[in-house]
Amino acid sequence: MALKVFISYRRDDSAGYAGRVHDRLQQEFGRDFLFMDVDSIPLGANFAKVLGEEVAKCDVLLAMIGPGWLDAHDENGNRRLENANDFVRIEVGAALKRGIPVIPILLEGTQVPKASQLPDDLKELALRNGLDVRHASFAEDMQRLIRRLKGAPQQPASVTPRRLHTLAWNFLSKDKNRAVLGWVGAGVVAVIGALWAAFVYFTPPSKPHSPAAAGVAASCGSVAVGGSATSTTITAGGVTGADCGAPKPKSTP
Repeated sequence: MALKVFISYRRDDSAGYAGRVHDRLQQEFGRDFLFMDVDSIPLGANFAKVLGEEVAKCDVLLAMIGPGWLDAHDENGNRRLENANDFVRIEVGAALKRGIPVIPILLEGTQVPKASQLPDDLKELALRNGLDVRHASFAEDMQRLIRRLKGAPQQPASVTPRRLHTLAWNFLSKDKNRAVLGWVGAGVVAVIGALWAAFVYFTPPSKPHSPAAAGVAASCGSVAVGGSATSTTITAGGVTGADCGAPKPKSTP
């Protein structure tokens, strides 16, 4: 039996995304296993009762949460979630009460609301693990959602160049993140400068190189530089040939 999915959303917050999610899941599970819009409630019916019945039939509820989901206000300026008859509160609250899995679909980096920001019957929503869905990575994000809905093991999201660009842009678009990167960069430069100064200060200067004395060798009738001197004495004034075998002058009687 196919999975039955209930899609909960606010029109002025996430109607476009809800329609895209609905169309993609319809391709996967079929129209009969999706419930999304209160327009499908019969005229004259008690919408709170019908919503409760439809939620009871579903296997999982997707709570589409965009930037305006939490603080949406009615025409009187009151926060809609504070109204017990708010249909989003009825849908999500009924699923939580019945123990039906509720998956927050977090649009364009929206965070799961904190328990302190929610009415009592929705506080448990703050503990539910959500799924980030973005325009730039919609196809990949929907594949992850479908795998979860089918109960398949969760696979790590592939980091494509497009997704990496999106993540980097989302990170750098926040002033706080840019400030942190600036401080980190300045700290790295300061550390490198300090290490170089310490290296220069504590490294002793190198001693001048003294050329090695050239060996000089001499033989009878010649002098060689770089050889070894044998049987010849070399002095600053010249060379003596005592050992060269030169003939000695005869003494006169």
